[in-house]
Amino acid sequence: MNTDYNIARFERELGKVQRPGMDKLLEYIRKSDFYTAPASTKYHLAAPGGLLQHSLNVLDALRGLLVRDETGEGWLYTVGGTTVATIPEDSVTVMALLHDICKTHFYGTSTRNQKNDATGKWEKVPFYTVDDKMPLGHGPKSAMIVKQYTTRTTAEMYAIWHHMGMTGDYENDNAVGKSIEMFPAVLALHTADMMASRFMEGEKENKPPFDSYPPEASSGAASAGEWADNPTTPTGEPEFQDAPPLSEGA
Repeated sequence: MNTDYNIARFERELGKVQRPGMDKLLEYIRKSDFYTAPASTKYHLAAPGGLLQHSLNVLDALRGLLVRDETGEGWLYTVGGTTVATIPEDSVTVMALLHDICKTHFYGTSTRNQKNDATGKWEKVPFYTVDDKMPLGHGPKSAMIVKQYTTRTTAEMYAIWHHMGMTGDYENDNAVGKSIEMFPAVLALHTADMMASRFMEGEKENKPPFDSYPPEASSGAASAGEWADNPTTPTGEPEFQDAPPLSEGA
């Protein structure tokens, strides 16, 4: 993963979204561990910069799932040749890049003893743990963090809220199906998220051929082993105090 390239691309893409408060949201992201956090503890992109890479992967997967509209300024979600939703460009960007912002200030690091097969000696190796400093769920927390800083459409809220699909923590799974019927973007984002985590991403890095996707991102990529010597999860408490309080029903 080329973290410097990914940061530049992420900020360039998000910078195209012209909404009040986007500068405040970007400031929150920069102060958080979003750029250094893993995407998971062990399942996919469990390495520094994994969350950032995953967010960009979802953006690429989502754009690949959709078709440009006639104006070239939006996207069509088609099923069986029939358009079920028209999704604005900025909505595609917001949904994809911010669906997992809930994972900021979410991971920690620890060590465990593991036998080195080459030397036969036991060594302490680092691994990621969950240390959620803002325990408000997954998709819902992402939707709320976005709302703290900027505006989001109703479709974006539903898509981010339910991007885990039926695997989310819901008392009533019918809410996901109903949301998909109301806002097809929910299914589009969930599908893109699954495409990224299942097809594009390995445990530590993107899988071939996605390891050099986009092609210009491949030069200078950090090696998969660097995370062991550089556990970059920041310490200390997250700075939520600059955000306006969550309003009821946000």
